[in-house]
Amino acid sequence: MIYLVVSAFSLALMLVVYRLTLSRTTFHGFNRGVLLCSLALAATVPFVHFRMVSEKAAAPIAQMLNEIKVYADGTTQTAPAQVAQTGSGMDILSVITLVYLAGVVICLLRVAIGILSSEILCHRRSRALADGSHLVITDRNYAPFSWRNYIVISRKDYVANGAMIITHEQAHVRHHHSLDLILAQLFCAFQWFNPAAWMLKRSLLEVHEYEADASVLESGFDERRYQICLVRAALQGSFATTTNNFANCSTKKRIVMMNRHSTNPWARLRVLLMLPAVALSVTVASASNQDIKTADKQNTITIQVAQEREGKPDTIMAIDARPVPQDVFLVVEEQPEYPGGTDALLEYLRTNIKYPQDCRENHIQGRVLVTFIVETDGSITNANVVRGVDPSLDAEALRVILGMPYWKPGKQRGNAVRVQFTVPITFRLSED
Repeated sequence: MIYLVVSAFSLALMLVVYRLTLSRTTFHGFNRGVLLCSLALAATVPFVHFRMVSEKAAAPIAQMLNEIKVYADGTTQTAPAQVAQTGSGMDILSVITLVYLAGVVICLLRVAIGILSSEILCHRRSRALADGSHLVITDRNYAPFSWRNYIVISRKDYVANGAMIITHEQAHVRHHHSLDLILAQLFCAFQWFNPAAWMLKRSLLEVHEYEADASVLESGFDERRYQICLVRAALQGSFATTTNNFANCSTKKRIVMMNRHSTNPWARLRVLLMLPAVALSVTVASASNQDIKTADKQNTITIQVAQEREGKPDTIMAIDARPVPQDVFLVVEEQPEYPGGTDALLEYLRTNIKYPQDCRENHIQGRVLVTFIVETDGSITNANVVRGVDPSLDAEALRVILGMPYWKPGKQRGNAVRVQFTVPITFRLSED
């Protein structure tokens, strides 16, 4: 979900810059490239964030979400930790995800239907033209359009302005505009909630038409007659959204663009104004990376050790472990691992943590925060109490942490690195 948000933000930012700087220029082919690059960047920039966190790194946290209760008679009980979701109801994130996926499916079905309809129509009675494209003449009153290397035109338009329209559609075929449309349609399907995705598709269609219009005028056709042809085509029905339709974009915009003087070539340098937009997108992606690290740290590992007193088990401690929010090596490609894995770590904590007798008698309880570093050789160093409760509780927390055996060290890009963790240890007496 974070990927979609960052991607949507990046696309919106780059599209705003494009609309303000390049959309009114006559660099049609150049602008097409800018729009396609914007789409590609919007799809890939968020991965700057996702490459920083691997599934393997997050796995140890997810695997330890179990609660273990140990009683004086030696029996144990395992149950889901309190931080885990309980109940059968769906949370908000699940509902949002289902709505999003439903939208994706609907959009993909529309794209598939459009492509299938185009293929069926284009393969009816086509004939090859000199440039390798294929002409399909239909009796239906569709506005002319092209799909892949097929040109579809109504019999009425073919008789009235066939040469002009075919020249226009051949430009679409020659420049492979159908591939752009498929890419834009798929992007819109996965970002159907993002207005910028649909605006980019619209901008791409406009550039396609500007490019094809320029080809018609360069071929020597009369500009006024061609513009009248555009106006008439705008009154006809279109066939499918996956095609380059002769009346795809605003006729007024196309006529204005035809009458516009060629833009100064140096104006292409305006594209450099997109660099700050890209840089800001990368910054947002990096910030999101930190947010995901923090979100992962909210998952806790809970272990409860109980002892019989007057026939009732009193909870004497709970421990949850998570990486400390910090700049360096909090989440790495390969997280440090306790020897024997998660189960062995839980067993060690269950066996070794003892509630100090003096604190029990004086009803002292609370949370002790201990930080430590797993060194490159797996040893535990720099264990410190960053927030204490009572000297006895603090000392017990430090004792257990420093007594851990060597871990398998964490790795970043194949090299062993130092990784810092924090362990909040909560000592709690029963309220009964």
